[in-house]
Amino acid sequence: MQKWETHLHTKKGSGCGQVSTRNVAKIYAKAGYTGIVVTNHFNLTNFRTYYKGRKINWVSRFLKEYRSLKKHCAKYGIKVLLGLEMCLAGDEYTKEKPEYSELLVYGVTPDELDDFGLNILYRTQKDFFDLCNQNGWICGQSHPFRTDNVKQLDFTLMHFLEAYNGHVRHENRNDLAAQTAEKYNLIPIGGSDFHRPEDFGCGLLFPDDMTIDTEKDFARAVLSRKGKIICR
Repeated sequence: MQKWETHLHTKKGSGCGQVSTRNVAKIYAKAGYTGIVVTNHFNLTNFRTYYKGRKINWVSRFLKEYRSLKKHCAKYGIKVLLGLEMCLAGDEYTKEKPEYSELLVYGVTPDELDDFGLNILYRTQKDFFDLCNQNGWICGQSHPFRTDNVKQLDFTLMHFLEAYNGHVRHENRNDLAAQTAEKYNLIPIGGSDFHRPEDFGCGLLFPDDMTIDTEKDFARAVLSRKGKIICR
């Protein structure tokens, strides 16, 4: 079986990440992973707070971190694909408005993200869902029932739901997420929500005969419902 990480943050990609791309590669090689979908935070708060330089360079900086992980993981034969953990504008965390909601997005390629840029953030959830369907992307809310100020989005405007989030420093209420995925017929997925060296261990298992080489391949693999959640 292919072992894939679906939810991972790196030190220079997300303000909460604590592990360099070089060390992420070493950790996941030792753990026997086939591939990683790197899902650094794609939202205005993360960019304004942690990214240097002008707004016009934020997407380039985001993609630079993805390419860094891809380069280091290639040394170990680990595939790296682009993903997002994004907040639509107005749904991101701020000190003034601590309620937030995040969507995991798969299938978007580096070239597509470069083309759309920050414009994908300034949409309603319905508009973004339609954009996903038009471009072969898929989306679903991450840790939808986490107890620290997470608000639920419209579950009818998603393809999947993060039914198992492996972050050990939060109360994720994964049982409720799994029940909600079943209720709305959403594809249940799982991920480590990697931030620190000890956070690996979760994700999805796919059959060996399934081809997953590109972002579009990964989106199709999730939609096949053949992925098995790896729990901690």
